[in-house]
Amino acid sequence: MAYVMGVTALLFRMNDRPQNPVLLVGAGLLTAGIYIFHRTSITFVEPMQERHRIALKHRMILRVLAFLLGVLATAIFALHHPMATLLVFGALAGVIAYGRKTITRPLRTVLYLKPIAVGTAIACFAWTLNDFENGIMSVIAFVLFCTADALCCDLEDCTFDSATGCTTMATRLGVHRTWIVAGLLYICAAFLLQVTVGWLFLVSFALPIALRSNKREVIDLRPVLVLLLLWVL
Repeated sequence: MAYVMGVTALLFRMNDRPQNPVLLVGAGLLTAGIYIFHRTSITFVEPMQERHRIALKHRMILRVLAFLLGVLATAIFALHHPMATLLVFGALAGVIAYGRKTITRPLRTVLYLKPIAVGTAIACFAWTLNDFENGIMSVIAFVLFCTADALCCDLEDCTFDSATGCTTMATRLGVHRTWIVAGLLYICAAFLLQVTVGWLFLVSFALPIALRSNKREVIDLRPVLVLLLLWVL
């Protein structure tokens, strides 16, 4: 939720557009609803993280919450950015294709596609809310940033992913090579942008590595941190 809102706000900032708090709230609500829906769609398998257990234990309540969040997001978009209501249906279709078997196998089980799909979806979602006004190089750079972050977040899920038949790049590469690949993606993205936003992302890359715990939380909050630093500077 914070991650997507942060990326969306950064694209607004890069385009010198005033922040739209209402749209940011809508983006956050939709992201939270989609995430909850996805988490409650998993099957029980060991080993399983505590967040997965909570999602399964309270599945019905959480699905009602996900539905309500989706309705609120739709209402906000309909009132303030009518075309953005299509994002609700696109996000729902995307998460179903990502996590469930439809015409083909779930996209999350395709080795090289999982982090790229997540990174592309987040960047394009934010780009759409910005009325496609950002340059294509900026969008590609954020696709790389988001893909790198998704790749690093997969490190915590390697055991669970393997147990569910999903072999990710993080599993194949291992911890050290995963961080190296993510670092290279960050470098490429920063040089594509060649503006303060890119350099701040690059400087903050090592922050999760420096912490022995809560790496995912730091990654989730990184765009917000970069946004705050931009305001300070």
